[in-house]
This record gives sequence, C-alpha cells and structure tokens, in this order.
Amino acid sequence: MEKEDQKTDFQKLIGRFLKEKLTILIMVLACNIVMLSVFLLYRIDLAPFIYAFILEVFLLLCTGGFSFYRYAVKHNEREKILEMISNGDYPESEPQTLEEEDYKKIIELLYERCNSLTNEYNFAIQDSKDYFSLWVHQIKTPISVLDMLMKDDTQETRACRVELFRIEQYVDMVLNYFRLGSESKDLKFVEVSLDKIIKSCIRKYAPLFINKKLAINYEPTDRKILSDEKWLSFIIEQLINNAIKYTNTGSITISVTDDAISISDTGIGIRAEDLPRIFEKGYTGFNGRSGSKSSGLGLYLCSMAAKKLSLKLSVKSEPGNGSEFIIQTEGSGREQ
Repeated sequence: MEKEDQKTDFQKLIGRFLKEKLTILIMVLACNIVMLSVFLLYRIDLAPFIYAFILEVFLLLCTGGFSFYRYAVKHNEREKILEMISNGDYPESEPQTLEEEDYKKIIELLYERCNSLTNEYNFAIQDSKDYFSLWVHQIKTPISVLDMLMKDDTQETRACRVELFRIEQYVDMVLNYFRLGSESKDLKFVEVSLDKIIKSCIRKYAPLFINKKLAINYEPTDRKILSDEKWLSFIIEQLINNAIKYTNTGSITISVTDDAISISDTGIGIRAEDLPRIFEKGYTGFNGRSGSKSSGLGLYLCSMAAKKLSLKLSVKSEPGNGSEFIIQTEGSGREQ
C-alpha cells in the first residue's frame, strides 16, 4: 500500500513538472515545426533536420531529466521544512538563488510577526484568566456572608439559599471553563472511590433536591477507577444539576455498573433532533430555549472534561420520558 502511494505521488510530481514546463515544450515544438516547414517549403534535404531533431530530443531528455531531479529534490526539501515548522522548529538553510533569498526574508518576517501575535494573544488570554480567577475568589466572600446571614428556616430564606447555591455553581463554572480551555496539566490520576464521589455530589445538591421535592435513588458501590477526582466530580455534579433543572416531579437515579455510571431522571426529556448537539458549546435545544436558565455551557464543559479523562459521555432521551446520561468508564475501572 505504501509503495502504491509513493508511485501515485511520483506520478503526480511528474504531472506537475510537465504542466509547469508546458510553455517551454510548446515553444520547442513550435520552433521545430517552423524549421520543418522551411525545409519542406524550399525542398531542402530533411536528413540534416532529422539528425538535428534527434540530437535536440536527446539533449532535451537529458536536461529535462536533470531539471526534474532538481525539481524533486527541491520539493522534498520544502516538505521537510514544512514538517519542521509544523513541529515548532525553524529551519536554517542558506539560499542558493536570489529568489530563494527573497522568499527566506518574507518567511522570516512572517515568522516573527506570527510569534509576536501569538505572544500578544497568550498574554491577553492569561490576563483574562488571572482577572476571572481573582473575581471568582473575591465573589465567593459575599456569597458566603449571605449564606450565613440567611439562617432563618422560612420558605423565603430556603428559596434564597437555593438561588445563592446556583450563583455559586455558576461562579465555579466560570473558573472551570477557563481551566478546561487552557493547556495546563492539572490532572492527577489516582485510584478514586466512585461511592465517595457520588455521595459527596448528592450532599452538595441536597438543597436543590429538597427544594423541588425530588427523590434520589442510589445504591452504594465499592467500585474504584483510575481517574482525576476533581474533574470526575465536576462531571457528575453537572449531570446531577442538569437532571434537577429539567425534572419537576419524580426522581433522579444514579447507578454504577462494571463499565459505566448512569444518571437518569423523570424530567421533560430531550427532542431527537437536539440529541446530537447537546454537548456543543452554547447549544440549548428546544427545552433549553423554552426556559430562561440554560446557558448551554454545562454539558459542553462535561464533554470537555470527559475528553481530558478519556471517558465517553452519551445520552438517551425521549420528550416526556426523562433522560439518561451515561459515563462510560470501561478500561478505567479496577474492581477491589
């Protein structure tokens, strides 16, 4: 298969070479036609013309072969340069002609400009991350103060605490959004207990379960997998939050099998035409648009985090029959 690909590439290279030299070939052919016409018109013996023509074809094949060899060598050199640039290396080579020298100056100028723009972009991104990180940590202080001030166990304060909890979740989502989009290597793969993570997530969202009077079904498990505890918790939390958001009555069920974690609800469900796009950034679907609380970021961040952890995230749903989100952990889990 590789030899066939090399043969095809070689044939394409010959085709490109002949196409680029077509003007010269046409001029040579035209000159020979003119000479032949003169010989025929003046009834001159064609033997000298034929001899000269054969010699010309021989010289043309020799020079053409050498020219094609240099053409192929230059092509291979350019391919190596492209490969080096794609790997982040800058090739050092001495130009052989004035044309190559001019092109080298253009490439060096563009390379410097590209580096300058990249540095400016990275600085702007880092500045934004630093600002939002500072903002997240500062905004958590008044949130904590408000939570302590609302100690009265009344219907109004309970509702306020629920909304305050949602504000805190959205604040954390901002920070996680920037973390997921960065190249920082903050993953720490260790053996984690799914039971510990799931119970922690349930306790965290207990106020929302109580506020909407939703039942939670979960059977403890002793399963452990190799993963990053922080980001796996984030995925499960977001899926629980999504289930609560779109479930008005009924229950939410969390189950763990040998190869997956399932979070299902009895909510409004998702339309078939929306299913392929629910993990896209900013996509809310019909049910999300019909409400006013969907940002279209929660499931997108879940999918991003799942990719970081090499997990597969999928969903099954029908309108009116609830939804089931499945985190495939096959290959990551280790039974104890």
